[in-house]
Amino acid sequence: MTGDRTTGAEVTGAAGHEIDTATALHAAEILESPHGFRSSLEQVDDAIDTLSKVLSATPPGPLRITILSNLGLIRMVRFQLTASLTELDSAISCFKEAHSAHAAQPPQDSRPELSATIPNLISALHTRAEVTGDWDDLDEAIAWGREAVVRMPPGLSQRAAALASLSSALRIRYERSQYEGDLTEAIDLGRQATVDLPEHHPRQGSVLSNLGSALMAAGLAEESVAVYEKAVAEFATSGNRHGRARTLNNLAGALIQTGRVDAAAETYRAALREFQEVGDQAGGDRVRKNLAASAAMVKGAGADASGARGDAG
Repeated sequence: MTGDRTTGAEVTGAAGHEIDTATALHAAEILESPHGFRSSLEQVDDAIDTLSKVLSATPPGPLRITILSNLGLIRMVRFQLTASLTELDSAISCFKEAHSAHAAQPPQDSRPELSATIPNLISALHTRAEVTGDWDDLDEAIAWGREAVVRMPPGLSQRAAALASLSSALRIRYERSQYEGDLTEAIDLGRQATVDLPEHHPRQGSVLSNLGSALMAAGLAEESVAVYEKAVAEFATSGNRHGRARTLNNLAGALIQTGRVDAAAETYRAALREFQEVGDQAGGDRVRKNLAASAAMVKGAGADASGARGDAG
């Protein structure tokens, strides 16, 4: 999220008399605690409807940028819940409009926290590349990331988030092209992002999860397990249950690579519970397939061991 605190008075004042006070206060509540309105499809739809109403009556300025950025993020959640490409396209449009509006702000009116839109845009673009196979989106995401890293000052948490998003996009491109330079850079940027972010920053879970995936791609499974475990804890602290569910699924895969199949199965079950509780059926289905594959692996290992004992006898 942008980290920009917004009050009901700010929303009401910006929207004038076109938005009733109850809607303005509800929009401010969503902007202040967006994770609280992302636990079910019904809540997500309510948040989208409310922010869209307020956006239509909000003039250019920091508040409009904040609404656009958060609306993009909530549409990303709806995409995760429904797999609707339209929602993903809408999220990208929100992020691009928010970034353009932020770039057009006079220097004296610019707010550093609003630059969080860039890492969100990078993530959305490389997500669309994976879904559609249009790898121009991935190259665009990497270009946005490189520009952001150069433009943002060191020490800004939004820069660390951009580093992490760029790292993730480079790792995805490596998985497609097998160019080792992309993977090396992805790991280096991911490590730097975790160092630059303050402890327990809301984005720390995502940053660590991205790094864990880059380490897995490099065959560093043991280190990946440790990083994924930290990410799971950070997601729990920030209340991001979707992030925790996805990372538990990745952690289970890393545990399998280290030979801890029983621990992996338990971790898959924990991921499945999280996906079920947030109403993400597609995520739950992916975990079920992984859990079934791990169970088959255990059964196969038992059969191999039995056969080996029989041969020895």
